[in-house]
Amino acid sequence: MLIVFAISFAVMIASLISYQDITFGGNEESYLAALGWSDFLTGVPLGQWYFAELAAWFTFASVIIAVMARMSENEFINTYLDGAKDLLSVAIVIAVARGITVVMKATHMDFWILDKSASMLRGVPGFIFAPLSYIIYLVLSFLVPSTSGLAGFSIPVMGGLANALGFNASVMVAVFSAGCGLINLFTPTSGVVMGGLGAAKVELKTYMKWGLKLFIAIGIANIVVLSLAMMMMK
Repeated sequence: MLIVFAISFAVMIASLISYQDITFGGNEESYLAALGWSDFLTGVPLGQWYFAELAAWFTFASVIIAVMARMSENEFINTYLDGAKDLLSVAIVIAVARGITVVMKATHMDFWILDKSASMLRGVPGFIFAPLSYIIYLVLSFLVPSTSGLAGFSIPVMGGLANALGFNASVMVAVFSAGCGLINLFTPTSGVVMGGLGAAKVELKTYMKWGLKLFIAIGIANIVVLSLAMMMMK
């Protein structure tokens, strides 16, 4: 049973690798064809799996383990539901955490905040521009926990603004990364943070109390390094 359990996780990892972007020494077609063995099970080959396919795979693996353990039908169903019950609260927390992002996108408030922030930064010197940009990204990262989504709509504006003001636009990427990196350690709008805390049965208040000093230290260090970089890299 432990071997089946380990294999199921190995397949999960293999299924999430984007093989279409990998070079196989000119034998891409044969390799990709070999990955299609899972079509009969999930409808898509390895490398294109996502939540639905992973759910089907783990359900299939759980049935195999139940058969090996000689569990009765009722025992298997009850055990399965008990496990799902532990994670149901996590799923609800993740959905609620995502709610603020949905509202922001529906009302376009994120673009409004970004526009006002960019206007506020015009004409300020480098040692002020970097900390203010960092604070703005802390706020934006709280409202838009998706790093790729935030980068897509903010970097063209903030990077262009930094370049127009004579600052190094590449430092703005570092400001974005630092802001997102810090906020995504504890933001309640992140499904990863809230889901992890829910699964570990740790309250956000307890987690924040434990890591508050560390988060503040990281924030101060980020501001110092980014301010120096913005003034030195022209």
